[in-house]
Amino acid sequence: MSGVRNNHGRRGGFASAATMVVLGLALAACSGTTPQTTSAVESPTVTATATGTVQPGSTEPIPTVTADPLTPTKPTPRPSATPSATATTPTTPAPTPTDPGSVAGACERTLPAYPVLEPGAKAPAVRALQCFLNDADYGPVAVDGVYGAQTRAAVTKVESTFEGPAPKPGRIDAGMWVLVISRSLGDGTLKVGSKGADVVTLQRALRAAGGRITVDGDFGAETKKVVKRFQEANRIGDDGVVGDETLFLLKMGATIG
Repeated sequence: MSGVRNNHGRRGGFASAATMVVLGLALAACSGTTPQTTSAVESPTVTATATGTVQPGSTEPIPTVTADPLTPTKPTPRPSATPSATATTPTTPAPTPTDPGSVAGACERTLPAYPVLEPGAKAPAVRALQCFLNDADYGPVAVDGVYGAQTRAAVTKVESTFEGPAPKPGRIDAGMWVLVISRSLGDGTLKVGSKGADVVTLQRALRAAGGRITVDGDFGAETKKVVKRFQEANRIGDDGVVGDETLFLLKMGATIG
């Protein structure tokens, strides 16, 4: 009898459990909800492995958002394809006026003789005079061989250096030739053995003063002889050396006479 009771008891337990399930389903149907069950397969996030490592449950990449910079960058200006309307057009510089002292051709300063010239004269000697005026910074004078207004103005500058009025204004005589030629001489002493441009100028001045001398730039015996004649004519000794006193007389227009 006891065995029968046990079987009856088990059957009664199973029946009670089945009855409870049926009642739960009926209640769910009445409320409109379906009981949810949780499954590890349905997890939307991660699945834990036996080692404790968390693996992502989805293979889709996570989108990356780049934040705006804190300080905005200034755009680089681009050159305009169209030139500015205010751009200035380059101007051509005005031509430099020609130096009137270099208008004519080459100068011939060494003449066989230095003749007397008056305003209005036209001759090769006038060209030499104009060159000497330019050499001594009395110009600029156009070297054209004509003793015109420009040459006369330069001669007036020379005359203004005289201690008194010019004896014959504008007239170029021996003394004036010597003065104008010698004004471009340096201050160094010239003597036998000297060579160069100053010796050439000295020889021209001595020729204009009335001496017979070769103009070759070499201070030799001939030049010394003429220098001594010049010194004797002006009573300053006759050593044949062109020092301060002789240079002073030449630049003042002294002659041999």
